[in-house]
Amino acid sequence: MKVLLLHPDEALGEARAANHWDLVVDLGRAPIATYDRRSRQAGCPVVSIYDYAVEIDDLYRLRELLQIGTGLTVDSCGIDWWDVLSLELVPQLQQLMLACRLARELGASCELYASRSHFLATALQRLLGVRLKILENRVHAVTRQARHYRDAFALLDAPNLTQVFVDKFDSNHSIRRRFARRRHTSGEPVVLLPSAYINVSRVVLLYSRLLPDHKFLLVWARRNAKVPELPDNVRTTPLTPYFVPNHERETNYLLKSWSVLRKHLACNDEIFDLADAIGLLGEVPSLLRWGLSLRNAWSQVFESENVTACISGDDSNPPSSIPLMMARKRGLPAIACHHGALNSHMAIKSNHADVYLVKNEMERDYLRRVCKVPAHKTLIVARPTSKPLPAQRVTLPSAPWLVFFTEPYLSSGWRSDEVYRDLLPRLCALAQACGLRLVFKLHPFDSINGHRKMLRRFVPEYEYQIEVFAGPPADRLWINTRLALTVQSSTALQCTTLGIPVFLCAWLRDPYSGYVQQYQRFGVGHVLESPEQIADIPRLLEKQEATESGMDGASTKGGDAEKLARLFSPVHTLAAARG
Repeated sequence: MKVLLLHPDEALGEARAANHWDLVVDLGRAPIATYDRRSRQAGCPVVSIYDYAVEIDDLYRLRELLQIGTGLTVDSCGIDWWDVLSLELVPQLQQLMLACRLARELGASCELYASRSHFLATALQRLLGVRLKILENRVHAVTRQARHYRDAFALLDAPNLTQVFVDKFDSNHSIRRRFARRRHTSGEPVVLLPSAYINVSRVVLLYSRLLPDHKFLLVWARRNAKVPELPDNVRTTPLTPYFVPNHERETNYLLKSWSVLRKHLACNDEIFDLADAIGLLGEVPSLLRWGLSLRNAWSQVFESENVTACISGDDSNPPSSIPLMMARKRGLPAIACHHGALNSHMAIKSNHADVYLVKNEMERDYLRRVCKVPAHKTLIVARPTSKPLPAQRVTLPSAPWLVFFTEPYLSSGWRSDEVYRDLLPRLCALAQACGLRLVFKLHPFDSINGHRKMLRRFVPEYEYQIEVFAGPPADRLWINTRLALTVQSSTALQCTTLGIPVFLCAWLRDPYSGYVQQYQRFGVGHVLESPEQIADIPRLLEKQEATESGMDGASTKGGDAEKLARLFSPVHTLAAARG
């Protein structure tokens, strides 16, 4: 049996037709129609390795894996560095789980080929004990890599390009800190708001609006977390001026502890043994040095500012999870929330917050039922909006836009070209059938340049009829939207709250999280199971009666400010917050 492993960055159409394959396994993801078409062209089954994922159950398996390493790399501040850094390895560990399932199906008698080098190809070679042949030669590899960087840079605007550069070459801020000055502190009590991304900044700032009598300090670890307009009770500063050199003695001690933990992991589970063999665990020492740099910078913030509490809007990301842990270790109220509608990481990670703020019953149910978070650790506090939503959300037929809210498909393994090759003609046809203008509202990770180029490739005849927006959603967007489509974006919740019909492209959902099922459970959006169902939307709209949403996730209640304020009291308990 001849098996070809196709690299995610290589086009599915380049499946080396000169060879005859018995099976082609895509190490990326594409819509099922793409695999049906490629199977006919290749004369053999073409499948995705993500077909071997088991939604929800894989989260529990991953949690078991991560718990193996708990408690063996703890520093003097009480921070367990495996807790912090293991989440950085999650995507690769999930893929190794899929590789193990594929290996059991292939068996040791197969002939294994790979279009180019990839860690999953190496993993499968080790699992099967067979020879692996790489089809790409060195000249092609150099040419392809140069083309990759050229295309990647072309898609980025100047600020994003700068951010990528400094993240890669100055991760510990050793250069940037020499040109940064700390801002003067007044010594007044402040609630710390750490952030590394713009969406996180926006969310924690919404909570600051609930308490105008409290002072807040937004500290951004990356430039794209900076917010131009702040509430009057919030001041902001970059984290860069607070970076200091790491202590070599402590760093060496923790690196030795990591060496012990590395052997412990490899001895206790085949996934970690495989991860170690292919070099994945070898990334941890550099991650550890990066994490220690962050911890030392945040320590300087705590020493310089009169921090009385911390609210983290992303407690899975080291720049914003480390200060949350440090606040709790210092006996300060440590409060977490999530910038999206739901957070599947809560099913696999340790919860370091005293209280986890949830927006509505849908999120609390997901945390309790799927993530197994105790109900007493969560508290519903509805986030206000930065300004009142349109008083009359126009659900009138005169609203002129069909809006597609994009998501970062690459982070879920998707081949974005294949996703849009399949979607765009259908979206254009739907817009024409409904007499609407097609609008793309971009996720913060997407770029206008990249989407414009994609439109020119796939629907050049419609390019200038399609609008592309970036930045935070504005009233103009909500007022002009007649109907919306997305996959599992949190904007589905806001659309439902505003009475905007929203359709969920469930075939493009994350393979692990169960977000779409949770939306469906609470009546958020209408689930489409296949791209062909997009054509049914006009009929579905005709049948749909105008109803008000039962979701209350975007409103502000009078009691929410009181509940949040109680969490900041010197003696704060969840029971006291519940009142």
